[in-house]
Amino acid sequence: MNRRDVPERQLHDAVVVVPGIMGSALYDVENETPLWGVGRIFQYSARAHGKRLRALAVTDAERAGRTGRVEATGVLNVADWFPGLGHAQPYNALISGLRGAALHKAAVRPFPYDWRLSVAHNGALLAREIRLHLEAWRTHAAHRHHLDRHPEAGPAKVLIVAHSMGGLLAREAVHHGGVRDDVRAVMTVGTPFAGSVKAAVMLNSGKGAPGLIPPEVLREVTPTMPGLYDLLPAYRCHEEGADMREPGLDDILALGGRRRHAEESDAWRKAAKGALLPEHVMVVGVGQRTWQSYRMDAGAAVAQSYLFRRKAGRLLLDAEGRPLPENRKGDGTVYRFAAHLEGSDARPVPVRQEHSSLARSEGVIEMARAMLSGLRHPDELGDMLGGDDDLELHTPEWAVPDAAFAVEVEGAPPGSDLECVVREVSGHDTVHHPELKRVRGTEGGWRAACRLDRPGMYEVEVRGGAEPLRRLVPVLATEQHG
Repeated sequence: MNRRDVPERQLHDAVVVVPGIMGSALYDVENETPLWGVGRIFQYSARAHGKRLRALAVTDAERAGRTGRVEATGVLNVADWFPGLGHAQPYNALISGLRGAALHKAAVRPFPYDWRLSVAHNGALLAREIRLHLEAWRTHAAHRHHLDRHPEAGPAKVLIVAHSMGGLLAREAVHHGGVRDDVRAVMTVGTPFAGSVKAAVMLNSGKGAPGLIPPEVLREVTPTMPGLYDLLPAYRCHEEGADMREPGLDDILALGGRRRHAEESDAWRKAAKGALLPEHVMVVGVGQRTWQSYRMDAGAAVAQSYLFRRKAGRLLLDAEGRPLPENRKGDGTVYRFAAHLEGSDARPVPVRQEHSSLARSEGVIEMARAMLSGLRHPDELGDMLGGDDDLELHTPEWAVPDAAFAVEVEGAPPGSDLECVVREVSGHDTVHHPELKRVRGTEGGWRAACRLDRPGMYEVEVRGGAEPLRRLVPVLATEQHG
């Protein structure tokens, strides 16, 4: 479904867009220095990028509540990368699409926030922003004019469109921020309601995280971030012996976490348990290689792409008494069922995209636009999310200049006509067209070799499925490359 096919809008609500972790640009007010979301990843040098990451560490003063040092200046409009935690994509297309569907562009307001801090802290700020935005929108000329023509519509409410960590903020604002009666509906996109194993690996001080950044850099940064603790997995994912269990306080400390942050995050989780969302539309990323569990090996968290099968809570075993592993995949960051809100009667809407690309998905944007037309349930959206293809796109987390890396596609049906485009998105705008070739002996496997000679941020896009699949690959210069 394209934009001209979206039904005539019925609602006149305000919209708040809440980005995910790493989805807001951050600025150091004291030192007048951009910290995040400035593009070019500091010229894409591994050494300079490591220095930049150190500046993101949460200070003692910030942990004590004096949070004025860092300011969230806007939602991300350039791509960025935090090693091990993943990539962050711009939100321009989502915001622009919503403004085009709203009664007036002023009805749509992005909510940037300091994603290093806790969900409880940022959820309170979101609740305040919702109240201010709704008050401003209700007095806006476009809203007043609409009510003059449609007095039966009544005052506007708020629709929240939240990506990733933003969905946790939305739940916090709705249930502890006093705005429940003002929110009509919430759309969550790839929200880790049950957490992410990636967060556990990152909290492990980078010991198990691949990348060019030295582990000691991450060791200085990640354990200081309260927000990261709120993303830790809260399901049976810690493999120990012949079973898996939910990580507890001691496990978080063993990962390298700090007791105070772990205890505060645990209290927040318990307070949020059972909290649901009004008119919830729950978008879940599927079909991508995703860490789903981990085990500890000599103090390092080793991520794994499987869980043990269970039935009615009972561990299932094979004929030799061994647990049965199962790969359930996800969006590359959030395991598929970790994006389900426990107790919600919302039917999950599966979308085959990588975590950061979900908010740029054409189908997701059209579904968000359709919420402004009064549509709610996926059944009302027809084939807006596009087809049932099983395409998966895989790229490395990072690359270096002049070294070939693989672009891999799985699940392509017979007769597929796939095209790969690699576009530099950090200022040079160069475009490459590596040739995808079928991989013999596989079902639906395609592969291309890509060699890039210039450091920068590159977007790999594969066309030929229901909609383009995209992944970011930063190419960082090592010391040897200058």
